[in-house]
Amino acid sequence: MNGSIIVSKNNLVHNLSEIKKYARNSKIMSVIKSNGYGHGILEVASALDGSDAFAVATIEEAIYLRENKVKKEIVCLQGFSNKDESIYCSQNNIRPVVHCPEQIRIINETSFDLPLSLWIKIDTGMNRLGFKNIDLPKIIEQIGKKIKHPFGIMTHLACADEDDDNFSNNQIKTFENIVKETNAELSILNSAGIIKYWKNFNNISEWIRPGIMLYGVSPCSNNEKIKIKPTMTLTAPVISIKECKKGEKIGYGHTYHFTKDTRIASLGIGYGDGFSRSLSNVGKVFYRNNFFNIVGRVSMDILTVDIGNKEIELGADFELWGNNISIKDVSDSINTIPYELMCSLGNRLKKEYI
Repeated sequence: MNGSIIVSKNNLVHNLSEIKKYARNSKIMSVIKSNGYGHGILEVASALDGSDAFAVATIEEAIYLRENKVKKEIVCLQGFSNKDESIYCSQNNIRPVVHCPEQIRIINETSFDLPLSLWIKIDTGMNRLGFKNIDLPKIIEQIGKKIKHPFGIMTHLACADEDDDNFSNNQIKTFENIVKETNAELSILNSAGIIKYWKNFNNISEWIRPGIMLYGVSPCSNNEKIKIKPTMTLTAPVISIKECKKGEKIGYGHTYHFTKDTRIASLGIGYGDGFSRSLSNVGKVFYRNNFFNIVGRVSMDILTVDIGNKEIELGADFELWGNNISIKDVSDSINTIPYELMCSLGNRLKKEYI
């Protein structure tokens, strides 16, 4: 028996609606990369059809959406890496992000039947992708005849989800100075940026790029502005129940020993399904108003929980995160982030959509 990922499409729709209510004047580029943050990219695209565009990471993701009849505008955040990919973008309403001189060279060396609609990425301090110390007018002059106008200019905030964020204002001011002489579409705010900065900087937020908040996780510890609901519940079935005696140990490495007689339920999920081994002896699970501790090491296919004297049947589904256990609390307990937990889930888990 396998674990399940249960996705609420209604909550996806709700979260998008709440973002629209808050950022009323902005177009929404919903980020659905990495298989819709582990939720299933096609089903997420269907639920978020009210978006103005979708953003993916790679050309392969964009092609997959087009091959599966998704017609909405797609932004490819990593852009293209050769002529064929750039031509495909121009022919299929995919807006690549241009972020390095090599891509400018490809544009100049490529003949397009249709103008290429694109975004130019500026590095304002993330130091990852984007042009730094940019001569924007020169770039526009180089590629202006081959691109569709208006084009877009974007940057990415490095620290917006930090509680002590002293850097985003510097990035925003840098961005404002670079774009002030251009007539372009502008995008700067990710999920945390929307919550913290949209009210003050909606003049440069024609497009916003919500990601994690669409999936019901707030990137900010003090978000009271946008009411979102969790979209993913992870469950696993009981495959065995057995008794363990005081003084016995359990699991690989015998990392947990019992201080009293108890009963153990084995659940059919493990790190082979993407459930983090770091939750060994740390995590909790939920079943019928009760929380139970994970005891012993999480193994490839099985984790074990101490159920004490509770009567539980074989096949019962336990929640590992969802409405009763916050994925944010789970990630905090092992010093990671909800993004990683969601995106790590494997193909062996079945998905259910409600």
